[in-house]
Amino acid sequence: MDIYGSILSPFAARIVLAARYKDIPHRLLLPKGGIKSATFLRMNPLGKMPTIKDGTTVLFESGVILEYIDAKYKKKPIIPASAKAAAQTRLIGAVFSEYVQTAMFGLFSQTDPVKRDKKLVQEKLAALNQALDAAEKLLVAKPFAAGARFTIADCYIVPTLFFLQAIIPQVSSGPVLGKRVKLKRYYAKAQKNKLLGGVIDEMGEAMNAYMQQK
Repeated sequence: MDIYGSILSPFAARIVLAARYKDIPHRLLLPKGGIKSATFLRMNPLGKMPTIKDGTTVLFESGVILEYIDAKYKKKPIIPASAKAAAQTRLIGAVFSEYVQTAMFGLFSQTDPVKRDKKLVQEKLAALNQALDAAEKLLVAKPFAAGARFTIADCYIVPTLFFLQAIIPQVSSGPVLGKRVKLKRYYAKAQKNKLLGGVIDEMGEAMNAYMQQK
């Protein structure tokens, strides 16, 4: 399986986590000629990453890719069999992708104190805190997001928490996760986990390399 994207992208990192957990042979690579090249646009007319090529199957949109991976590669499922458990894992993932990550992305342009819009920062931080409060209530963290097993929820959470640790200290003096005990415990354990911690470390290396190029 070819995964087009960068490990520094939380969207691509989701796919990498799932592929590694399921032991799917894969390559993470950038498209030759870039995402706007004619070749890549034939695979993904939106010109975005991640995009995968798995044999003759080409897909984009990380959520769709995760569902496809679990449906095709049935060993070590990341979506539970029961309707209730499956919905719970998807709900945790949705809170992180649609609310936590969205609010966080709104802060990316605010890291320079000279150009900072204080009102916008406060609005995004309020939205972020509301989303994190919801995530804290949903999280099981024993030791994975939804319980004892790695699931699709972890694919969404780990890359997002990595970026929170990197971005929030640049716009706020408060603790990143506040008093949210489950979220803090989860991330601490994730950093020590071979699979999750490995991706976190690779994202950190990629971010350091990116910052040195700026």
